[in-house]
Order: sequence, then C-alpha cells, then structure tokens
Amino acid sequence: MISFKNIVLSLSLVTSTALCNAIEIGGTLPDFSVPTKGELIIDGSKIQHKPWSTQQITEGTPALVFHVAARMSSDAIIAPLKERLNAKDYEPGSFQSISVINLNDALWGTAGFVGSELEKNKREHPKAILVADDKGSGIAAWELQKGTVAFILVDSKGVIRYLKQGKLTQSDIDTIITMLDEEIAKSKS
Repeated sequence: MISFKNIVLSLSLVTSTALCNAIEIGGTLPDFSVPTKGELIIDGSKIQHKPWSTQQITEGTPALVFHVAARMSSDAIIAPLKERLNAKDYEPGSFQSISVINLNDALWGTAGFVGSELEKNKREHPKAILVADDKGSGIAAWELQKGTVAFILVDSKGVIRYLKQGKLTQSDIDTIITMLDEEIAKSKS
C-alpha cells in the first residue's frame, strides 16, 4: 500500500525537477528559433528583421548571451556589466555578444517604445546580435524566469561556463569579465 507520505515525496521530486532550468553550467544551450521578428540587421538607413536560431551561435569564439525581458528594469540590470565591457574595449570579433529580447514579456502598450529602443541599440552596437523574440520561444526553451535578465557565458565549444538570472553583484561582474577574458585567450590559442 502506498502511503500519503510517499505520494507527497514523489510529487515534490517531480515538481522540483520540473522547476530546474533547461540550461545549466557544463551543458549546452537547447535549440530554439525565432522565425518572425528575429535578428535585427542594418540595411542602409533601415533596420530589417531576419529569422534567427541558436544554431547561428558559432563555435570558435566565446559568446556572452543575454536573455532580456523587454522592460525598462532590464536596462538597469544590464548597465553595470555593459559599462565594464565597454571599458575593456575588446577586439572586434573576440567574442559574440547576443541579446535575445523577450517581447512577449513587455508591459502592455510598450511595444512601439521597445521596438525603437532595439533599433537605437542596434545602431549604437552594429556588431552585436540583437534578437527580437516575439513569441517568448527562448524563455520556454531555456526555462528561464520571466521579467528579468539571464546572463550566460558560452565557451568556444558551446559549453555553458556561467549562468545567472537577475541582478548582478560586483563579484558577479568581476567573475564574468575574468571568465570571458580566459575564454577569449583559450579561443586564440
């Protein structure tokens, strides 16, 4: 006879497993694609969109991936790391900078503002890969928290070396910069 205690224990194990992220340090990024909207591309004076997939994250150089809720609060979460990255003045092509913006997580009525901010950011950082995920495909595939930012460092072989969701501490930023520098050095050797 199965006891009530065993049923509760079984359900709690199933629930805790279901709440685990699909991504973890030492693993790889599960695939997903964004067939509509997608990557922002500068085409003369216009910004175009083209389909994008995680398959486009190339091996050979590390990638710093940001999964971002399309909210104003996300800018404040990213700003301290962005300042450090800009201050480091990395050699172009030394790593891939990929931002997947979850438009499905935008506050009601802000779509126009979010779209213009994305275009502005693309013009300011033309080498960065900006992906407008209008269906929330990334958050579903990677099982991330809604309403915040995920920071993911992937090495040159596609293995996740760092993962954190939410606000970064100064120690987190130092760790990301150190690990990124190490991964860039490894990819050049």
